[in-house]
Amino acid sequence: MNTHVEPQVQPTRSTDADPWFYGWRYVTQFEPDGTEKSIQVPLTEEDVLHPQEGDFIVNNDDHRRDCRYLDAVLSAHLADRPNVYVFFDHRMDWGVEGIKAHGPDFAVVDGFPDDWDGQRGTFYLSECAARTLLALEVTSPATREGDLNAKVDEYYRAGIPYYVIVDRQNEDGEKPRLLAYRRGVDGYVVVEPDAEGWLSLGSIGLWIRFEDGRLVCRDASGRPFLEPAEAINAVADAESRAEAAEEQALVEAQARQRAEAQARAEMQARRLETQAREAAEVRAQSEALARQTAEARLLQMEAEMNRLRGQS
Repeated sequence: MNTHVEPQVQPTRSTDADPWFYGWRYVTQFEPDGTEKSIQVPLTEEDVLHPQEGDFIVNNDDHRRDCRYLDAVLSAHLADRPNVYVFFDHRMDWGVEGIKAHGPDFAVVDGFPDDWDGQRGTFYLSECAARTLLALEVTSPATREGDLNAKVDEYYRAGIPYYVIVDRQNEDGEKPRLLAYRRGVDGYVVVEPDAEGWLSLGSIGLWIRFEDGRLVCRDASGRPFLEPAEAINAVADAESRAEAAEEQALVEAQARQRAEAQARAEMQARRLETQAREAAEVRAQSEALARQTAEARLLQMEAEMNRLRGQS
């Protein structure tokens, strides 16, 4: 049963022992002589929640492995859906007043523009009227508190309809868990997994669960993506199918164009044939009329000559 979300309060981690715990960025500093110098500065928890382009945020190997798998699965599964795009570790400006940009591990958007410049470090949804279908976070020590708490509130206010968290960083030896939130009237509500432990990823048609500590996804038909390599191959297969479909569509379009051109040529030939036949009939009628007129004139002349002979 779905329930309203309660904040999952986690203790704020002190960075006194390790100022680089969250990560770092490079900023420009001006020396007394006016020269510029690039220096490395540590990130704060707020920086991780609302990153700038170029920030380096510390993650771990579990995070990398899960993200690699999810990136392959999401890309493969959505490859055939036009204008749906999977952003991985990309800065997203939701276009909502009062909500700063975030850097979710994954954001699936609909309405992705064909002319998107992949060199840009921030995607602005308001520029192309795109909408978010799903935000997905994989926790790591540096990001877990924000993923579990602040983002639940901010993603709701940003209008994100479905938010999923892959949480491996449980304390006290707890098993990894999956959390999902669906947008309600007054806030997010919790989405529970089904009886077999599968948790929906919302409208994109995928389900996810842990099997012996390993992250596994399946589609609506029940087909699982078991390994990252399999998911990556699925991406390649989907791309190959898409290319083959495009080639087939091109061949069919060319065939239709040839057939239409042939039909137009045949129609033009029939039109010319009809015009020639009609012209011939007009000429024949004109010639017949001319003969009839000449014959009538000849008869008239003969009658007039006979009349003149009779008078003489």
